[in-house]
Amino acid sequence: MSETAEDTRIAPGGWLAEHQRAHCNGATALATYQGPLSDEIVLPQSAADAADPEHFAQACIAFCDALLNKALLLHGEFASEVTLSFYAQDYLDLVQQGGHDLYWAQRGDDALALRACAAALKSMLADPQRQLFMLMQRVHKASPREAKRIAADAGYRDAAAALRALDARFAEWERKEPLAPRHKAWLRSFRKLRFVPDAELAQHINRLASSNPLYQRRRAEAEQIRTLREQGDPLFQAAQTLCTMAGLKLVSVGRGATGPMRKTWPEGPDRKAFAVRIETDRGPRTALFYVEGGLFKRRLAVLIEPGESLPLGSLSLTRAEFASVCAPRL
Repeated sequence: MSETAEDTRIAPGGWLAEHQRAHCNGATALATYQGPLSDEIVLPQSAADAADPEHFAQACIAFCDALLNKALLLHGEFASEVTLSFYAQDYLDLVQQGGHDLYWAQRGDDALALRACAAALKSMLADPQRQLFMLMQRVHKASPREAKRIAADAGYRDAAAALRALDARFAEWERKEPLAPRHKAWLRSFRKLRFVPDAELAQHINRLASSNPLYQRRRAEAEQIRTLREQGDPLFQAAQTLCTMAGLKLVSVGRGATGPMRKTWPEGPDRKAFAVRIETDRGPRTALFYVEGGLFKRRLAVLIEPGESLPLGSLSLTRAEFASVCAPRL
């Protein structure tokens, strides 16, 4: 191959690989992008057998979580469809949990999440959801004058009205044509997808971990980061305590955002709370941090599992701990 051809050759992996090459600086193993290492989607047979299509999407999310947190691969080092599936379901979960305000608070500055979700919705032919998703982005990113024009073109009085309408329109489309069946059909269309007995899934994750050249270095770095967070981060410490109470293993702690508590926990108090997505070994949960009482306030945290009326765990925080977890957002 000539030098000119070598210089102009497009590296494999598509836009996702290009994004990672541009954003991973190589300073550490966790910030070193290795290029595509695996192009398979392996799901448990129970996902294929389940009647509820939601189980199928959640199985792919669990597979993605395992690749990220157990095999210690980066997005772009495994099948791009897994990343797209992950961020499409992430959008659905966050909007159902706390609306588009919560989604934007947690993902608005995450270029990878935004592009992957948009690409997934487009590939799934989920046009109504994608239109809402793109309207949210355009309004938030535009100047006030431009945002008003964008909203008017979409049929709204102003930008605030457009943003307020997103949740209701999303819920309407979920009633008419829920995303889960479309998500399932999209995943099943890929030849790279295969099913294995549930008991064998861990073996495949271990195989992928052993094929990761940077696994040991990333594992050491991840443990060091985890230790530092455990020592000095009240949010991480609270999440760890709540997970221990619930018999769960903490995997990671997401970014938080303030919103109505009852959007996440319908049976909870009618007040605002600081909601944080918690990844565990049994899937995502939500930690809610809130204040209760009048003159003598109590600062509380609970761990919520979707669909359950009672918390999995609860604890009290000091004023300083609560301020560190929530300020300046609550």
